[in-house]
Amino acid sequence: MSRSISGNSVLRSGLLALVAAIVVLLGATSTAWAATGPALRLVAHRAPHDPHAVELVATLQMPASAASSKKPASPAGAEVSFSVHLSQFSGAPLLSLGTAATNAAGVATLVYRPTWTGHQAIIATAANAAGTTLASATASFAATWATHPFAGTVEAVRPDGVIGRWVAGVLAAIVAMLWVTLIAVVVRVNLGLRLLGKRTPTPGAA
Repeated sequence: MSRSISGNSVLRSGLLALVAAIVVLLGATSTAWAATGPALRLVAHRAPHDPHAVELVATLQMPASAASSKKPASPAGAEVSFSVHLSQFSGAPLLSLGTAATNAAGVATLVYRPTWTGHQAIIATAANAAGTTLASATASFAATWATHPFAGTVEAVRPDGVIGRWVAGVLAAIVAMLWVTLIAVVVRVNLGLRLLGKRTPTPGAA
C-alpha cells in the first residue's frame, strides 16, 4: 500500500514538473515572438549632391505576419515622420521636418537642410495606414553649416518651414535697409560739405 502511495506521489510530481516546463517554454516562445516586431533603422549622412543638406534614410523591417508564416509582411507603404529635437529648450516639442513613404524595400528618404549649427538629434517614427506606430529610431550628427546666415539666430523657428524663411528674409531686408540708409547719409554729408566749401569765400579774395 505504501509503495502505491509513493508511486502516485512520484507520478504527480513528475506531471507538475512537466506542466511547469511547458508553461516556461510557452512564455519564452511568446517573448521571442514579441521581440520580432517591426524595427526601424535611421541613418543621417551628407547629401551626395548638396553640401549643405543631410540625407535622412529610414529603413523599416517587418516580421513574419504569423508565427507559422515564413514570408514577412511587406514594409512598403508605411509613413515615416522625421523630426528634430531642440536641446536648448527643455520640454520643447519636436519640430517636424516632413514625412516620406517607404518603398518596396522599406526605405524612406528625406533631405534635411539644417538652419542652425551644432548638435542635431533626429527622430524617425514609422506608422501604418491606420496611423498605428510601428517602430521608431534616432540618429544624431553635428552640423557645421547652415542654409542661411540668419536662420540660426532663432532656433525655435521651424527648420525649412515657411515661418523660418520669412524670418530670415525679414532680417536680411532690415540689414540691407540699414546699409542703404548709412550709405545715403554718408553721400549727403559729403555733398553738403562740398557745397559748403564752394559757397564759403576764401579770406583775402577780392
